[in-house]
Amino acid sequence: MNSSLISKYIPLNTIIHNLDPRVKLFFVICYFIDVFIAHSVGELLILSLFLVLAIILSKTNIAFLIDSVKAILLLIIFTSLVHLIFNKSGNIIFEFYAFKIYSGAFYGIALITVRFVLVVMMMVVFMGTTSPSDITHAIEKSLGFLKKIGIPISTFALVLSISLRFIPTILEETNRIINAQVSRGSDFNEGTLIQKTKKFIPILIPLFIGTLKRADELATAMEVRGYSTTTARSRYKELKYNKLDYLSYMLIILTTIFIVIM
Repeated sequence: MNSSLISKYIPLNTIIHNLDPRVKLFFVICYFIDVFIAHSVGELLILSLFLVLAIILSKTNIAFLIDSVKAILLLIIFTSLVHLIFNKSGNIIFEFYAFKIYSGAFYGIALITVRFVLVVMMMVVFMGTTSPSDITHAIEKSLGFLKKIGIPISTFALVLSISLRFIPTILEETNRIINAQVSRGSDFNEGTLIQKTKKFIPILIPLFIGTLKRADELATAMEVRGYSTTTARSRYKELKYNKLDYLSYMLIILTTIFIVIM
């Protein structure tokens, strides 16, 4: 099971790691929006250059990025087949009886593939350079105004942070259980679909029990440390912007405006 899409935080002393988490969160959100509204080659090239720059400055492992693309390979294949069947724009390139393939289908396949790759790789860079606690802090600071209308944004940020933290742990636990079953002679590739589904029951039961145990231990630890959703929390590290943070804001805002106008 591939966990590259939810990569672990890797503490390094790089420019991207040292950026304010609010900047990185805002940058990633705007970047995803830009990716899905961009259509021209020039716009996608600019977004690709942003990704390459982020990879270089963050010193992200190329193997993680390759694994992340492999993880969405089935999704890319599925969307490509949908385009080949239903996209009727452009000229006819191939025809076999009633089945026809249009030039617009290949353009759509190329566009959606580039979009998926850019989004997934940027997410890997973001998750690898921003700790769950920083993500929580960034959400609380950025959306703190929602508290005034009764939305418990601190609780939401905490739940999101815990989810991001434990997804890789659960995936690793799943891999260990699968390897243990395989060492005992189980083969998850043989049999019909129903038989394969039944073979996953011995995996789901210990995984479910283990997850509940971790959740109970976490709840107990938080209770012992006096955590409360009704009181204001103090922070050891206060977020402060620097010149590079403001420059990052300016770059992504100008890029978004350019893509929207074009």
